[in-house]
Order: sequence, then structure tokens, then C-alpha cells
Amino acid sequence: MAASTDKINDILNSLPHIRRGTGGVAAVVKDGKVMGKKVWGYADLDLRVPMTTKTVLPICSISKQMVCLVMQSLLQKPTASMTERKESPEEQMEAELHRLLPHLKGAEGGADLKVADLYNMQSGIRDYWAM
Repeated sequence: MAASTDKINDILNSLPHIRRGTGGVAAVVKDGKVMGKKVWGYADLDLRVPMTTKTVLPICSISKQMVCLVMQSLLQKPTASMTERKESPEEQMEAELHRLLPHLKGAEGGADLKVADLYNMQSGIRDYWAM
């Protein structure tokens, strides 16, 4: 185990040199356990505020691909608890979307939010950066 942890740390320690920039945070997690982490640089370069593992980073659009990957994986290979239910995985996801975002369900002049809308990132919710 020590050898693999050493290799992980070697790779993480190389990141600041490979991915130049003002700062960054990276970690390797396996089975819920942090195997290694690296923090470098600044969260605010002008004020010289160091980057930490608690720094909130605006990940913006990069999360879209991850959402689609997880949803598509669940649609193709639902969990055991999903297969036990009478609804299809897509119907289950849409029911959860409607529970979490009730104001979008059957909104006046609009259709219900569907899983496919999330693939296209067409939720109808304004981009908070634009606000």
C-alpha cells in the first residue's frame, strides 16, 4: 500500500508543474478514502490568499459532463433498488426532478422537466453567473 501511496503522491506533486496556473487542488479517492491530495498556489493571486482544500471553486460547465455520465450510466445499468420499483429508471429520475424542482413541473406555458432536458442543459433556470 505504501508504494501505491508514494506513486500517487509523486503524480500529485507533479501537477503544479504540468498544469501551470495560479493554483489548484487535486485528490485521489478510492473506496471513499483519500489516498493522496495536493494543494498549491493562490485562491486570490492579487490578495495572496492561499488555495486550501476548503476553497470554493466555481466549477461551472465542467459538471455538465459528469451529470450526463452518471445519468446515462444509471439509465443503462440501474441500481438494484431502482430495478425493484415499478417505474423505469427514467421515470424515477423525472419524478425526483419534479420533487426537487416542483415549480418547473407543468409550469404555465411550459412542459415538464425531462431527463433529456438535462443532457441538453435546458432546465429553464437562468445561469447564475449572468445574474
